[in-house]
Amino acid sequence: MATSYAQQMLDALSSGQLEQAQQFFSKALRRDSDEMIYSLAEELYALGFLNQSRRAYKKLLEKYPKEDELRTALADIAIEDGEIDEAQNYLAQIQPDSASYLQALLVKADIYQSEGLNESAEYSLLQAEKLAPNEAIIQFALAEFYFANQFYQKAVGRYRGLLLQGKREVSRVDLVARIGVAYAQIGQYDHAIGYLEQIKPETMTLDTRFQLAILYQENHREDDAIRLFNEILDVDAKYTSVYPLLGQAYAQINQFEDAYRTYQAGLAQDETNGQLYRLAGLAAEKLGDLTTAETYYKQGLALDEGDVAILVALTDLFFKQHRLAEVIAQLTTAISDDVVDSQFYWSLARAYQAMGDTEKAAENWANAAPLFQENSAFLQDLIDWYHEQGQLEDEITALKQYLFLSPDDIDMQMRLEDLAY
Repeated sequence: MATSYAQQMLDALSSGQLEQAQQFFSKALRRDSDEMIYSLAEELYALGFLNQSRRAYKKLLEKYPKEDELRTALADIAIEDGEIDEAQNYLAQIQPDSASYLQALLVKADIYQSEGLNESAEYSLLQAEKLAPNEAIIQFALAEFYFANQFYQKAVGRYRGLLLQGKREVSRVDLVARIGVAYAQIGQYDHAIGYLEQIKPETMTLDTRFQLAILYQENHREDDAIRLFNEILDVDAKYTSVYPLLGQAYAQINQFEDAYRTYQAGLAQDETNGQLYRLAGLAAEKLGDLTTAETYYKQGLALDEGDVAILVALTDLFFKQHRLAEVIAQLTTAISDDVVDSQFYWSLARAYQAMGDTEKAAENWANAAPLFQENSAFLQDLIDWYHEQGQLEDEITALKQYLFLSPDDIDMQMRLEDLAY
C-alpha cells in the first residue's frame, strides 16, 4: 500500500526536511482522504505546527460546514496564537444542540480565564456540568479552575469526586498530588501529608517532593524534610528554592555547620540570592564567625541595598559588637533613601538611648511604640525606657499591655504592683 502524503510529510518533518515536508503537505490537502487530513491536522497541532494544522482544519470545514468539532479545534488554535476574537467567532457558531457544544463551553472557559474573567469562566464550566454532570473532563476542568483561583476547598471536592470514579490521573495531572497541595494551602497539613505520601517515590515529581518536604518541616519532622530536600538536590542541584529551606531544617535541629554548608552550596548555584546571603550570615554568627557573617550581609546589600531583612541582621550584629554609631549610620542612610521598616525605629531608639542621645531616642521610641503593641520583647525595652525617663504613667500603661500578652510573668506583675500602689 502506498504511503499517504500526510505520513510522508510527518516523516520529512521528523528528519528535518522542512521544504520537502511543505511539498508533501500541499499534496496531502489535495489528494489524501478526509480522514487522513483530519489525523494530520491533529498531529500537526500536537507538534506545534499551528498554521499548517489550521489550514487542514479549514479545508475540512469548507467541505463539512456542519462539523462543529472542526470549529472547536480551530478555536483552540486561535487561542494558542492569541487570536481571541477569531476563537470566539468560531465558538459563537456552535449552537446548544450541537454535539460539540460541551467542548465549546470548555474552550470558552479557557478564553475567559485567560482574560481574567473568572466569573464568566466558572459560569461556562457550570453550564457544561449541567449538561454532562458525570463527565470526568468537566469535573477536572472545574477542579483545575478552582485550584488555579485558590478556591482550594472546592477544588478538593472535585478532585476527590474523580478519585471515587477511579480516576487517579487526568491529562497527566496526578489528582492525589493536587489534593495534597490544596490541603496544604488551606493549612490542613495532616491531610496534605497523608495524600502526598500516597504517591510512589518513583513517580513523585520534584515539585511534589518539595511541597511534601515543606510540610514535613512545618510539622517538625525535620529528618524527613532534610531527606527529601537532599533527594531533590541529588536530581537537580539548580533547584535553588531548596537551599534556604534545607539550611533552616538543619538549623532547627541545631546542625549549624550543615546549615552553613547548605547556604554556601546554594550561593555557588545562585550568587544573586539575597536570602541565602542573610542566612549564611546568620549561620556564621551561630558558629561564632562574626567577621564572615558581616561579609555575607554586606555582599547581600551590594546586590540590593534596600533588603530590609539583611539590614536588620547587619545592624543586630553591630549591636552585639557595640558598634552603635554604625547602627545609626546604616539605618538613617536607609531611611533617607526611602527604605523604611518598623524595626529600624526600634533599633535606632535603642542605639540613641545607649549613646545617651535622649532627644533622638525619645523620637524613635515614639515612632516605634504604635507599631509593636503586640510584641512583648519590644514592650520590655519600652518599659525600661519609660522607667529610665521617669515617665510613670507611660510605664504603667506599657506594663499592662505587656502583661496582657504575657500574663504569667511574675516579675512584671510585681513591678506593676509596686508602681501602682
